[in-house]
Order: sequence, then structure tokens, then C-alpha cells
Amino acid sequence: MLRRVIAGGVWCCVVVLAGACGGNADGSASAGHNHSGASGVHDHGGKDAFNTSLVSDDVIANVTVDPAKTGNVEIHMEFTPPGGSLLQVTSVVGNLIPSDTALSTMILWFEKDGSNHFHYEVSVPTSGKWTLEFDATLEDGSTALYTTPVMFES
Repeated sequence: MLRRVIAGGVWCCVVVLAGACGGNADGSASAGHNHSGASGVHDHGGKDAFNTSLVSDDVIANVTVDPAKTGNVEIHMEFTPPGGSLLQVTSVVGNLIPSDTALSTMILWFEKDGSNHFHYEVSVPTSGKWTLEFDATLEDGSTALYTTPVMFES
């Protein structure tokens, strides 16, 4: 009986660790999470998505803008603070800044989707280079600032 309990506990640990590392218990990658190991860059979304991995104050932000085209766009962010996902990102706010000064900056209030995962839907009116900047606030009150250029196609 004790051996079955220990074996069950070991199996649960394997499943939890495989999920936390982005894989399944059989060692394959999780469906919907195609990370490019060669480049080390976050790779989600469709064929027209913009993906990047950013680091600020030792907090990794994996960012997806899908699609990186004019019109309706979803911006997703997944954070990995130092020490793993035990430290939570509590809120994310940001701006989408056009390179054309005749256009207004868009303020982004991201919604929390789960543990360290946030999203925001926005409508991008014109193509061109925009700057995505955002602040992630961690549960200890510290913040991490990120900035990246995003090219939106027509």
C-alpha cells in the first residue's frame, strides 16, 4: 500500500513539473505553446503575430501581438519573475505609442487571465512602427518597465 502511495506521489510530481516546464508528461511540448529553442524567443499566435521575450529587473515578459496588422489586435503577456511563478504579477498597464505624432497614444489596461498571464484587445488604426511600453507590478510592490517596437502591417 505504501509503495502505491509513493508511486502516485512521484507521478503527480512528474506531471506538475512537466506542465510547469511547458511540456507534457511524455516529454512533448504543450499544445499551443511553440517556443523556438534555437532563438530563445517566445513564439505564439498565428502566422502574422509579433513575438518577443523581454527582460526587466530579472522578470521575463513573453509578449505576443496577434495579428501585427491594422484592425483588431490581441496583446498577450506571460511573466516569469525571479524564483518562478510563485511571485505573482498583480497588474499590467501600458501604452501603444504611434510613430506618427498626429495620432494619439493608446492607454492599455491589461486584464489578468491567470497566473502571471495578461491580455488586452485594441484596435490599431494605421500601419507603421509603434512602440509598446508597459509596467508590470509584482505582489511585493516592485515594478518592471518594458519597451519594444512593433511593426503593424496593413
